[in-house]
Amino acid sequence: MELYDAIFYRKSIEFYSTKPITEFLIKEVKRLCSDITYLNTNLNIKAHVIDRGHLINFSTNNKIQIKAPHYILITSNQGEDYLENIGYALQEVTLEMACLGLGTTWLKCMLDREEIEEFVNLDKIDGQDESEIEYPQAIIAFGYPDQGEALFRSSSAVHDRHKMKHICKTYDEKWFNALNALRVAPSINNCQPWTLEKRENGFDLFENEHKKRLELEKYSRISMGVALKHFEIGCKYDNIDIEYRKFDVKNKRKKSYFISIIEKNV
Repeated sequence: MELYDAIFYRKSIEFYSTKPITEFLIKEVKRLCSDITYLNTNLNIKAHVIDRGHLINFSTNNKIQIKAPHYILITSNQGEDYLENIGYALQEVTLEMACLGLGTTWLKCMLDREEIEEFVNLDKIDGQDESEIEYPQAIIAFGYPDQGEALFRSSSAVHDRHKMKHICKTYDEKWFNALNALRVAPSINNCQPWTLEKRENGFDLFENEHKKRLELEKYSRISMGVALKHFEIGCKYDNIDIEYRKFDVKNKRKKSYFISIIEKNV
């Protein structure tokens, strides 16, 4: 399965089997997590594979939203655009894992740095500025789906997402696949916080304002990064070469300018 196809077949798993995945697959997941890429190279984003899932359950006093045999714990320093870079980097991992036949679910993180130091190798903080210190930011559950839950959506399944006209009113047809990939991206509480407006050789991407709760705002930013990765994969599917750039674009009513997507060499 190609990553573009995985965008439409992957779904978040609600119930996981307690059966651990094979040693081969654990090694593959660790390989994927050791090779993540993101847009801001000044960040220090790490994806720690917790193959003994009970460590996460114990550390959260069993308050983790979804129980799974394994987890990926994402840590990062709090540099510029770190949240969207987390979503951008790790969504590709979840899609690669779908291609391996594994289920995944993005989860909120309720852990402090001190709570994970016993089982996660973190950088020492001696002499570091606060902006350089890595903290736990998000969790991804993974494993085999429990009996009775399908790993993939059926080809005829309808995504519970806004229609295309809701996220982008005007666009050239060559962008349809990329826009559709972005449209079905998973988001915190399914809030779908993205809107695009056509510009010369691309789009301006806006983040829709919502009732501002710090927690929702944080995960909305991660969701925006997930959407950027989906759009990029859709562009690669159609051999469209793009770059992300920031311009002096004014915010719209109830929409905050996020970033611009520009087609190269046009």
